[in-house]
Amino acid sequence: MEEEQQLRSGKYTWVIDSFSEKKNKPKFFSDAFTVGGCKWRIVIYPKGNGVGIPDHLSMFLEVADAATLPDGWCRDAKFAFTLVDQDSKVGSTTKSWRNKFTAESSRWGFMQFMRLTKLHDNTKGYVVHDAVVVEVEITLHEVVPLVELATQVNTLGTYFSRFSDYFTTTGTPHLEEGSASNRQTIDLASDAPSSDDIEKAKRSLKECLSDLFKLNMKDRLSSALSILSHARAGLSTDQKRSIETFKANFDDFVCDFLNFEQDNSDFELQKITRDHIYSAMKRNHETHLSHQQLFDSITMEKEELNKRLKELSFRETKLVDDWETLMNESEEVKSRYAIQERMLAQAEEKKKIAEERMSRSTSAWSSQWAWERLIDA
Repeated sequence: MEEEQQLRSGKYTWVIDSFSEKKNKPKFFSDAFTVGGCKWRIVIYPKGNGVGIPDHLSMFLEVADAATLPDGWCRDAKFAFTLVDQDSKVGSTTKSWRNKFTAESSRWGFMQFMRLTKLHDNTKGYVVHDAVVVEVEITLHEVVPLVELATQVNTLGTYFSRFSDYFTTTGTPHLEEGSASNRQTIDLASDAPSSDDIEKAKRSLKECLSDLFKLNMKDRLSSALSILSHARAGLSTDQKRSIETFKANFDDFVCDFLNFEQDNSDFELQKITRDHIYSAMKRNHETHLSHQQLFDSITMEKEELNKRLKELSFRETKLVDDWETLMNESEEVKSRYAIQERMLAQAEEKKKIAEERMSRSTSAWSSQWAWERLIDA
C-alpha cells in the first residue's frame, strides 16, 4: 500500500488538428510534455510503422529527452492510450501496457492500435471536423536517476509564466459583470456544454434575431403579396411588374436574412464556446496560482522545519559530544580505579607484612621484658 501511494501519474491530451494533412506522412510527433518530472512525447504512424501492417494506425510513447539523460537511466512506466470518440465518448478505444524505457528501448507502444477503416468511419466519431483527440495516462513505478524536485518546480514555473500571457494581454475576452451573457458563460464554464445547451443557445439566438428583424411580419407580407399577385384585375402592367419585382426582392431579402441568421448564430455559438474554453484556461491558471501559494507555504514550513532540524541536530551533536566526553572521562576514571585497585592491593600486602613483622616484634619485646623482670627479682 505504501508503495502504491508513492506512484506518480499524470494525463496528457493531444488534439490533432488538420489530420487529413498529416495522415499521408510516415509519422508525426506531439509536443513534449511532462509527467512525474519526466519528459515524453507521442509518436503516430498514420499508416502503420512499416512492419507489414499498413492498414493500421500505430501509436507509441517515447522518452522525449532520451539523448540527454545520463548513462544507466531507466523509467518503469505503465501507460494507456485512448483514441477518443468525440461524438459520445462511449466508443473511445483504450489500450494499455507496462514496460521499462531505457537508452536501448526508449519507445514502446502499439503497432496495431486501430484499423484505418475503423478510424475513418464517419459513424465512429474518431475524426470530427478533421481533428483527432488522443489521450495518454502514465503511471511511473520507478525513475532512475530520481527527478530533483527543484527541476520539476522550475519546469512548472517556466510553463505557467508563459501561460499567464493569456490573461495579461489586452486582447483577451472580457465579459461584462452582471450581464446575461456573463452569467450564461459562467454556467457553461462549470462543465462542457451539452448538446441540449447548444440547441437552447441556438433557439435563444434565433428568437432574439427574430424580434430584432420583426420576422413576424414575414407571413403578413407574404399574404399581401400573394393577394396582390392574384388580383390581376384593376392593376396596370407597371403595377403588376412592380409587384413581381418587389416579391422577388422580398424573397431575396428573406433568403439573405436566413443566411445571416445562420451565420450569426454560428458566430455567437463559437463565441460562447471560445469563452467557455477561455474560462477553463483561466480556472487552470487560478489553480496554478493556488498550487504555487501552497507550494510556497510548504517551502516556508520546510525551511522552518529545517531550521528546527538544524537546531535539534546541533543539540544532538552537542549531546553526543558531551556523551563521548563522559565516556572518555569514565574510561579515564576506570583506568585510574584499576590502578588504584592495584595500589590498594599492594598497600594491603605491605600492611599484612608489616602486621606480621609487628606481631613478631611485639612477641619478642614481650619475652624480653618478662626475662628482665625475672632477673631483677
